[in-house]
Amino acid sequence: MYFLTRIHETIRVPPNRFGDSIENVILDITRSKNETTIGSDVGMIVAILTVNEISPGRIVPGDGATFHDVEYEAITFRPLDDEVTEGEVVETTKFGFFMRIGCTDALAHISQIADEYFQMSSRSSGVLVGKETGRTIRPGDLVRGRIITATVDHVSMKIAVTMKGEGLGLINWLQDTKEKK
Repeated sequence: MYFLTRIHETIRVPPNRFGDSIENVILDITRSKNETTIGSDVGMIVAILTVNEISPGRIVPGDGATFHDVEYEAITFRPLDDEVTEGEVVETTKFGFFMRIGCTDALAHISQIADEYFQMSSRSSGVLVGKETGRTIRPGDLVRGRIITATVDHVSMKIAVTMKGEGLGLINWLQDTKEKK
């Protein structure tokens, strides 16, 4: 889910930054430009830690800046198919709920919650209720799910999770099951 990733990129250093330390300037620029962005090859860049290599600058005719090829290390977030993860329910809807995993949210579709039908409660807003067992899901609940699909492109991450399977579900449900055994 979280990875230490080496990234290679060309960074433009504007002329107004020429008097500063090139290492600090490159680190500032890469952080402001790239942190919290998403790349299809690396996932979300959560934090840039260090700049490892900086090439001598190149000048492009018509632009007063210098361009440097750099390598930096970043903490990245990439969800992996079949990965089991825990998170907090942050929103419930009529079609399921969203759980916070790492630095983003994943959808648990209503069909992937359990082997029973869940629907919005008519008595309490924001609560999903199981038709057979009366079990509830509400924002703030802790859940364990398995990632069934993760799509990452240059703009967004779409993650779907299931809670069907041994050891998956609301943490309270799992503790109740364990105590009954």
